[in-house]
Amino acid sequence: MNRISVLAVSGLIGAAALTAGCSSSASKAPAATGSTTSAVSSTPASSSSSSSQGAVGPASSSSASPPTRSSSTASSAPSTAPSSSASSHGNRCTAGEMPAGTWKVVAGSEGAGHVAADISLRNTSTHSCTVAGYPAISMLASDQHPLPTNVVRFPTAVTTVTVAPGAWIHSEVRYSPNIPGPGEPQTGECEPMTVHALAQLPGDTAWAKVTLPTPTAVCEKGTLEAKPFASGQASPSGG
Repeated sequence: MNRISVLAVSGLIGAAALTAGCSSSASKAPAATGSTTSAVSSTPASSSSSSSQGAVGPASSSSASPPTRSSSTASSAPSTAPSSSASSHGNRCTAGEMPAGTWKVVAGSEGAGHVAADISLRNTSTHSCTVAGYPAISMLASDQHPLPTNVVRFPTAVTTVTVAPGAWIHSEVRYSPNIPGPGEPQTGECEPMTVHALAQLPGDTAWAKVTLPTPTAVCEKGTLEAKPFASGQASPSGG
């Protein structure tokens, strides 16, 4: 083969090789493109995962609703308490159950210029009620005019007394009928005579009428040292 023929053959072989190389490179390009597409398509998968996590939110929010209902129930508790309290207050004795009473000197209680008397009230209703505490007292003249009254509470334990229908309670009061206090007349009556009186039960707003068998002066500007209500009509003899 002459020199020209050899060169021609070599040129053909080189051209074939070049063509094969280009063909090989072209076949690899779609693969790279497909890889990019795969990467893009993985993004929705990630979005789908995110969307799935988002679905947990409402479920979690839904599961939070019981505490809200519990909180609502707790907030209704205070509205129950007053009705319970009102019910217990409904059992408290008032002037409706005890409209009238008596004021009687305790036998043998005179001493050191003072005397003790029982202010007693009777349950005239058909049901039991309770009393706990001290009386409020207002002393009156013969014309029902209010007189100076100063109730001092004797320091002692207060107990709750259940008063059955027809039963009595009493508060023992101690006062001076004839020893004048500062600013009072030194002769004659220290204060106008108490002829009538009113008593108020603890927690009540109405007054019970109290009858005195004998009018009395209450010195020291109408000072009465009162004990809490106790069961029964009268204190033991001696006060």
